[in-house]
Amino acid sequence: MQIKLVLVHALMAGILNFIPNIGPAASVVFPLMIAVLDAPWKIIAVLILYFLIQNVESYWLTPIVMAKQVSLLPAVTLIAQLFFASIFGLLGLILALPLTVVLKTWIEEALFKDLLDNWQ
Repeated sequence: MQIKLVLVHALMAGILNFIPNIGPAASVVFPLMIAVLDAPWKIIAVLILYFLIQNVESYWLTPIVMAKQVSLLPAVTLIAQLFFASIFGLLGLILALPLTVVLKTWIEEALFKDLLDNWQ
């Protein structure tokens, strides 16, 4: 398709993907602006390719990796994002998953293993 600055767009898409919910949608804006300047048909091609790649990554690859690495329920992840975003704004939304994993690990180690093991 001969779209200019492909590596820059890929890097920006990767960085914006760290922002849940709005990052993936925002990362397609810049490639679309370059595509519209080059040829109008490239807008549709960029949207289709981006949609396919994003869905494979979001619905297939990420759940497999997250299930093996984090072991958080999807509802816990969503509630944590809402909670931390309402308190800390955009920074809370970005840090919601790491903070939730730290909290979960702390509860498992401190509460269950240290305190409750003594009662057995």
